[in-house]
Amino acid sequence: MRTLSKWLGLLLVPVVIAGAAYGYYWYQVKVSVDRLAESMAPFARLSYSRVVAGLDGSAGVSGVALVPAGSQDSVRIESVLLRAPDPLFYLNAEKNLRDGQWPGHLALDISGLELALNADFLTRWESLAQSMEAQTGAPAGSGVSFDALGCGDVERFDLSTTRTMGYRSLKMDALVAMDFMPRPQKLRLSSDVSIEGMAQTGIKIELSTGTSELSAGSLAMAQPTLDRVTLDYSDLGYNPRRNNFCAKQVGMAPNDFPVHHGALVQAELKRLGWSVPDPLIKAYADVQRPQAILQVTAEPPPGFGAQSLDTLTSPEQLLDLFNLRVSVNGVRQDLSGIRWSLEDEEQVAAQEAQDGDAPQAETAEGGSQEPGPDLVVDLEPPKAVEPQQQEVVINDPDVVQVMPGIVVKAREAEKTYKPTAVTQAHAYSGQPVKLRTYFGRRIEGTLVKVHNGTLEVEQRMDRGVAIFPIATDKVAELSIYR
Repeated sequence: MRTLSKWLGLLLVPVVIAGAAYGYYWYQVKVSVDRLAESMAPFARLSYSRVVAGLDGSAGVSGVALVPAGSQDSVRIESVLLRAPDPLFYLNAEKNLRDGQWPGHLALDISGLELALNADFLTRWESLAQSMEAQTGAPAGSGVSFDALGCGDVERFDLSTTRTMGYRSLKMDALVAMDFMPRPQKLRLSSDVSIEGMAQTGIKIELSTGTSELSAGSLAMAQPTLDRVTLDYSDLGYNPRRNNFCAKQVGMAPNDFPVHHGALVQAELKRLGWSVPDPLIKAYADVQRPQAILQVTAEPPPGFGAQSLDTLTSPEQLLDLFNLRVSVNGVRQDLSGIRWSLEDEEQVAAQEAQDGDAPQAETAEGGSQEPGPDLVVDLEPPKAVEPQQQEVVINDPDVVQVMPGIVVKAREAEKTYKPTAVTQAHAYSGQPVKLRTYFGRRIEGTLVKVHNGTLEVEQRMDRGVAIFPIATDKVAELSIYR
């Protein structure tokens, strides 16, 4: 009996140790939450019903109520969890996060956040915002937001308008995550937000960190570059409500409002310098319809970082550098027709026509051709008269036979900007270039190199020299000085 008790005691030791460790883990989570509630006390009162300390690395609280200071109403949340690779992270989580030492995976999971739109603190904040706007005169100068164009007297979809559309409360789930892969040196940031009866939005940002260590200091020194951005949007009921509401304001059928709204957006974009083709405006209108799905992907060239943004001189350069792909309801959209210019559309067309007709105007003006550069006239010795004059074959493109026996050749071909195929650009590194992209952007500079389907063009700017990478499949016209 004594031996059996001894063995049972030995078997219980790991259980006791594990229980003590879990108790400490649970206690650390509770202490962290209580500290957070204490720090929020001047602004809001935080309470919860249960501490969650999962062995899978999830830790947090459930049954949360957040009451802003001076309010009787609260924000209710089913659970707020922090997810890490394992429970050991929480033994010293606050210090690690404060020092910028992050785990390979970290996520904040908020489930069942419910907010009543008639809550007293929202009404108070709304009144305060309107009072501040009235004092600064913001409403008169702010104008109508893009999403409210064509919706009668509505200038923006604020809380008051949202309530008028029939929403009484918002119930939301949100997941924000960070994943680090040290071997390929990649960092992925993601966000997924779903609002019941409205919409779901997902965003993913992929970065090349240039370091295999994940910390605030190492990332700041390595200067991460952007690899890829994806956006997914799905309508869950907001579009039909918005269309019905706005259609009543202007007296039209709800199905007609997206087209009406899209036409106004197109006109506003034109006023701002953007020329957007009709098919893209139709796709935009389709995004406003019930159960619409929008997918956007941006894949800039390698090495695109914060320093690249400093070299941008116009909005359209973002379209060139980001290499956007847009899909609406599963249909890929053609973005090549987008143009941006602050000049009037007619002025742009006239300028392009003048540029295209300039060479012909020089030779046709006045009905006679102006003399060319220095010419050398070579008179061939007379030949015996033959019954049939043989055709002279001239292989030199700079030689012209003006009459039998007389050829004219320029002493030296003058260098100028000549149209050049993009596939031949690699042979002219170091030469001045002029190009136009499919988005209407014109670039003039020095061709540095052609690499991995990208032209690198150096431009001199007020702040120094900048190198712009332009994807070869986005180049509409290319001229090289040669």
